[in-house]
Amino acid sequence: MEKSGLAVGKPETLTMLEREKAKAVKRDVEAAIRRSRELRSDFLQLGDRLYREHPQVWEKVKDDWRDTWLPRVAVEVKVTSKLERTGLIDDPLPIRAP
Repeated sequence: MEKSGLAVGKPETLTMLEREKAKAVKRDVEAAIRRSRELRSDFLQLGDRLYREHPQVWEKVKDDWRDTWLPRVAVEVKVTSKLERTGLIDDPLPIRAP
């Protein structure tokens, strides 16, 4: 009987899975950032970092931080993914349709 699925033991398969995992995490983080801007929430504590690293700038923007400045802050999301302990999964990993 022939098995069909994804051979997780192959290096190229692991690379592809790591890449897909990184894309999914990045997409979720970017969605959280967009939502936090809508809610005027500084969950990344960018204001706190600005206060600590540039207190003179913080003094100028603190009163308008959430409404004016926070939505304009550029945030770059970089994700690195590494799959480990893949020997715990038998080849091949079955692929199921959603």
